[in-house]
Amino acid sequence: MHLPPLLQRRFVLVTGKGGVGKSTVSAVLARLSARAGRRTLVCELNTRERIPGLFGRPPVGGEVTRIGENLWSVNIQPDMAMEEYALMKLRFRTLYRFVFENPVVRNMVRIIPGVHHLLMMGKAFNHEREVEADGRPTWDTIIVDAPATGHGLTFFQLPRVIRDAVPAGNLHREAADMWALLTDPRRTAVHLVTLPEELPVRETLELHGRLTRDLGMPLGHLFVNMMPPPLFAPEQAELFARLPEPAPGTALHDLWATGRIRMGREALAGSYRRQLAGLAMPLVELPIMYTRDFGPEQIGALGDRLLEQSR
Repeated sequence: MHLPPLLQRRFVLVTGKGGVGKSTVSAVLARLSARAGRRTLVCELNTRERIPGLFGRPPVGGEVTRIGENLWSVNIQPDMAMEEYALMKLRFRTLYRFVFENPVVRNMVRIIPGVHHLLMMGKAFNHEREVEADGRPTWDTIIVDAPATGHGLTFFQLPRVIRDAVPAGNLHREAADMWALLTDPRRTAVHLVTLPEELPVRETLELHGRLTRDLGMPLGHLFVNMMPPPLFAPEQAELFARLPEPAPGTALHDLWATGRIRMGREALAGSYRRQLAGLAMPLVELPIMYTRDFGPEQIGALGDRLLEQSR
């Protein structure tokens, strides 16, 4: 399977307003990457897991776990990330326990703003630079289901803040390397997800400005999730628009009113889509999936729709 342009960078961040479908888009991208034969890791960040469930699997926790062919998942947790990083630097578990399992140190880590975000970013960053014995990267694609807009901006800019605040040493070098990855358009893409509704669109426009103007991060695609599919073909819609209102209280009137509401929703969604089209980003529409159970079948169908728009 040919890899679409939106998956040709290894480190992929997916963000947007809470509730717009970031995890769904992350799962769709992960499925396409895995189907293309790429070893793919999807990272969630200390959250109630959704990715494994979208592939019909139970939660995986903080350990990298295979959930499909060429596909792995992990829910990065700050405490585990801190232990892994400390062991990597200190080398000895006894020394780690002496330093980091000290209650005073643990409490300091909890109260210092941003440390948990930095630990989780560091864990994802370490996955990006993992290599096999022969020097090949362990992962061909790493997809990070990033925090929602407000926390996401803090999450993204924290390495730069640490780099600038700490003049030298291990922490400075790690933060500088993370920031270099986040701002490298050859390796990284930030995909935005929104809904065709007023508040998500407004927040997406603001997020786009912050990421480009303030952070200089390389943007990828803009996903407009849950677009209502057309109720009628264009010629049918014209005929329906000219229908006179049936007598109130009849079944025909109820059908007519339902159709008018649905067409109004389509028109409103289209107006928001046109607002988003002004951004300098390739735009992908993902339709509403009318189903009671949302899982692997729906992720596959959305992947097919994405491919149709990426050719």
